[in-house]
Amino acid sequence: MARQYADGLAVAQTCILVSDRPSGLLPSTMLQPRTLFLLPALLTLAIAPAPGPIPAARGVPALVFVSRHPAPQGTAVPGFGPEGRTLATGGRLMVRRANGRIEPLIRESRFFDVSDPSVSWDGKRVAFAATTSRDSAWRIFVVNADGSGLRQVTREDRVLDLSPFGRAAERFRRYDDFDPCWLPDGRLCFASTRYPQIAEVGGLLVSNLFVVNADGSGLNRITSDRNGAEEPTIDPRTGRVVYARWWFSRFRPSEVDPSGITTVSSRAVPGDSVNLWQAVSITPDGDRIQLAGGNPRVRAETAAYQPALLGDGTLVGVSAEHPAMYPEGGGLGLLAFPRGFSAPRRLPAPSTTRPSRQGGGPARPSGCAPAAFPDGRVFFSYDPAGSGDFGIYCVDPSGRGLRRVLDLPHTLELDAAPLTARRRPPIIEPSLMDLPHALPASRVAELYDRVKTFRFDCLNVFANAPVDMPLPNAPPIAHGLRIRFYAALARPGSSSGDTVVLVRESRVRTSGAVFEDDLPADVPMFEQLVDSAGRVIRSVSGPAHVPGFNAGRFGSGTKCVGCHIGHSVIPVAASGYEGRRFNASPSAEAWATSVAEGTPGAAAAIDRRAKGPSREVAWIARTAQDERLRLSWRSPIAVDSLVLYAISPLQAEGTDLRVEECEISLLRESREVGHHVLRRPLSPSGTRVACGGVRADAVEVRPTRVTGRVHHRAAVALAEIETIARIID
Repeated sequence: MARQYADGLAVAQTCILVSDRPSGLLPSTMLQPRTLFLLPALLTLAIAPAPGPIPAARGVPALVFVSRHPAPQGTAVPGFGPEGRTLATGGRLMVRRANGRIEPLIRESRFFDVSDPSVSWDGKRVAFAATTSRDSAWRIFVVNADGSGLRQVTREDRVLDLSPFGRAAERFRRYDDFDPCWLPDGRLCFASTRYPQIAEVGGLLVSNLFVVNADGSGLNRITSDRNGAEEPTIDPRTGRVVYARWWFSRFRPSEVDPSGITTVSSRAVPGDSVNLWQAVSITPDGDRIQLAGGNPRVRAETAAYQPALLGDGTLVGVSAEHPAMYPEGGGLGLLAFPRGFSAPRRLPAPSTTRPSRQGGGPARPSGCAPAAFPDGRVFFSYDPAGSGDFGIYCVDPSGRGLRRVLDLPHTLELDAAPLTARRRPPIIEPSLMDLPHALPASRVAELYDRVKTFRFDCLNVFANAPVDMPLPNAPPIAHGLRIRFYAALARPGSSSGDTVVLVRESRVRTSGAVFEDDLPADVPMFEQLVDSAGRVIRSVSGPAHVPGFNAGRFGSGTKCVGCHIGHSVIPVAASGYEGRRFNASPSAEAWATSVAEGTPGAAAAIDRRAKGPSREVAWIARTAQDERLRLSWRSPIAVDSLVLYAISPLQAEGTDLRVEECEISLLRESREVGHHVLRRPLSPSGTRVACGGVRADAVEVRPTRVTGRVHHRAAVALAEIETIARIID
């Protein structure tokens, strides 16, 4: 008995041969030996003979997935989000063979529920999470790709003295292991609540990442995230672990409270409040954390739960109507970020026609659980009608070519993974010792342990990302700054789980560098930049206050540049001296002799955007004669070079302007200290002018010869000016 879908792209086999053990989907139902049984939620007709192979959906490889019962009405998708991640509703681990046949991977249904299958890189083994009863904890298991050799990897083996937690210790008696993925070296990385901590929101247990050998030995924790770390996967290009972390802190900057922080919004410095899951990456030993993708110019577009990485660097993740996904996510959808950092596109691409709910009204399609397949397609769980019934679909990276692969009636098909061998990513050899803390720090004295430490190195807090990289600007150049380091102490008996103390306040060097030894390792921390009067520094994107928690890896050194969202992905110079050089233009005041109506003005030439419509990214003057653009700073800087960007020609908007020649003056206290005549056309990709480190407080650019037009008229325009400079000590 089989159901054939009308579109001819997928079919669902509803009869499954099971053993004489209880069904994992309905443990209360006992089956007689060799009984043919429909999955309980799929039972619609009388028992029938087992079917033959089902015609394969075109071009679909063998895949493994889970088929699970829906959650009770009003609760989360099973396996999804901080509430649904360990929800047990009943399910089976299934395989769709390349010929279209659907069958259980494990015939002996010893599990009540299963989730999160991950296939080893050689295609020979499947790791997954499972629970043996509705109320038992989730653990990690491994089985061969043919269903043989089932073995348990993680167990209830935690031996911790929880007496410092007092009465709250009872909350940590149960812990769950879930979300396994295979590392390139054959070990497993998984999420677990076995590191005892309480999230700041909802009093939930905090998840963190662990690694373990496939035989269960060598268990180690690799993250110390404050609120949650789960859904790990592997970047196929680099071998780094990419995962979703809950980016939130209830501690906001304050200029009223003496501590410099507050949990009361009315006493906080105005700024955005961040509460979402973002994708970050680390090495397999937990070092060198950095943002994995998103669009950092728009805070909401950095949300990416259940991240998946394509071979070209595209990040695919789940975006929820409620980005924190607590108490529930609301509407779910997939976003793809080409090359990792960019404006997102929806998967699947929006259609001109949309299905409707039964009884009328617009549908709200929902998607989750993306997986990158070797051929570049994205397989994911999709509910196109908004009915709550997920099937497995695939789509091209562009968002086009949506195809249904399978959808068993009345169950949720989730967590598809390719049951094939794939190219093994690079192996990153561990270089650090295991994490030293069995419990989260709960005493102030632990923050000043001179052994369990890390080194904090930021080469330049004023550094900016390259032009057109979609990151916000760093704080503007300022002198006399100080940096505050705050750390969280565990308070498991409280509803929020922590308190925060000021560990240290240090001077920021004139160059923008911060070098600090002996900061507490593997403790959730955040930083804040203040001026000499203790006022929090502001930038265009808000106060210079980290709105979440990071933890420095024990025995490591943090080496970064910038102080803004996404700073961790800016290329870092090889030395402190080179790190002093940065694009100082965003710190300048921009002035122009004229501005064309309907354009953003002189500031568009220092917004680090050169690509895009010229009306949005460029300074455009009203005329083509005697027009000038000036950048000025409050104090002199040493200008090493300038990079001038021409606007891109665009026939559709009547733009073919070429700046053939221009003069550049460097000024100090209104006196010219440098002069250059550039007698070659400016390039849209940037034309560099060496300035020799001259000390100046202003730069003036005057195009002297232009050809072509801008928006069908004669005018002067510049897309961007980079000022590569150093701050003078």
